[in-house]
Amino acid sequence: MIDMHCHSVYSDGTFTPGKLLELAEKVGVEALALTDHDTVDGLDDFFSHPTKVERVAGTEISIDYDKGTFHLVGLFMNHKEKNLNDILDGLKHARRTRNEKIVKSVSSLLGREVSLDDIADGNLGELGRPHIAKYLIKQRVVSNMQEAFDKYLGKGQPLYADKARLGFEKAAEMIHGAGGIAVLAHPVSLKLTDEEMRPFLKDCKDKGLDAIEVYCSEVLPERQPFFKDIADSLGLGISAGSDFHGDNKLKIGLGTGSGHLNTPYSVFEKLKELAYK
Repeated sequence: MIDMHCHSVYSDGTFTPGKLLELAEKVGVEALALTDHDTVDGLDDFFSHPTKVERVAGTEISIDYDKGTFHLVGLFMNHKEKNLNDILDGLKHARRTRNEKIVKSVSSLLGREVSLDDIADGNLGELGRPHIAKYLIKQRVVSNMQEAFDKYLGKGQPLYADKARLGFEKAAEMIHGAGGIAVLAHPVSLKLTDEEMRPFLKDCKDKGLDAIEVYCSEVLPERQPFFKDIADSLGLGISAGSDFHGDNKLKIGLGTGSGHLNTPYSVFEKLKELAYK
């Protein structure tokens, strides 16, 4: 079993990179990619932890896109590459500015001053909305994560603030410049019809897309053949990822996703061939 998409405390996950690898060994994940949002800061810890699990350097980038959510995963990168780090540092600065704006709104909501440190709760990178949602739960403003997003943190809600995003071509170029491959994460989040999906992905391939997450938590088993057929017909690689976030997404398991994933190592071998061709 493999998993090419998971998050640690360096973005909006709740496990350290070391704990992720320990869990991977426990549940039978043979190859694991750490793909924290807009950062590679956790990868030194990831690669320094002793383990038998095969490891891949990754990141997940938010793409400027209107219809739904477009996330691009970079895999097999040199995470020390300068341009990659320069661009990610810019995104990190923008994320902090956004977080400061949201926290100011949280302070107004609660009627007292709240700081980023109050919300961090063990996070080692820049905060994300899940951290703020958990803080709202602790303060008994809401009872669960879904309510926090529905009432306060979702798009159009009182605590929402837009985030900085890269254009697709710039993000793909950045990933390729660091020696990696560009993978479309959870394609259903694009919110495209079946008729729109193929031409959209053809255009993305022409602009630098290398692979699609066919096997992921959001794609149900009966829909996997649809995305596999598109990947095969366009000459795109096939990836697999649970999008594991630890306690921030309790229904998603490492490797197994929402329960239907068990992607064989052979898929990883083909991804390596794509990355190192």
